[in-house]
Amino acid sequence: MKSILLVLILLFSSCKGQEKSVGNDGGSQTTEQLQRIESDNYSGSDEEEFVVITDVKTLQKFYSKVNRTRKPGLPVPQIDFTKEMLIIYCAGKQHNSFEPRLFVENESEKDLVIGVKNESREKTSTAITTPFSVYKLPLTQKEIILK
Repeated sequence: MKSILLVLILLFSSCKGQEKSVGNDGGSQTTEQLQRIESDNYSGSDEEEFVVITDVKTLQKFYSKVNRTRKPGLPVPQIDFTKEMLIIYCAGKQHNSFEPRLFVENESEKDLVIGVKNESREKTSTAITTPFSVYKLPLTQKEIILK
């Protein structure tokens, strides 16, 4: 009985169908790893801003500006800046409610071009908002450009 169990364990542990394949066709995986971690309707910034954050001090400074009039404030995300970086996009003053979404438009060896797509929510309010989105991506030495 023990030998049958041992054979079954070996059979299932060596099965190639159990492995998850990672598609690596020679291209960079940055496009798939641009991940939104937070978005909200108040950024504290009246002007459009695009910020690349690579250290904790700058991240805390941004969240202190966002949380200035918010009680309780938004928690500062815990990021390992040795492996990851953040991109923050503040859309400035906007009428109606919409959510800015970032996407990788083009990527080359030297730079990463980010585009902005404005996804409208229901137009139920005429309030003026200052939406922002925070995105996480792997640490890169490429120049990040907002288009």
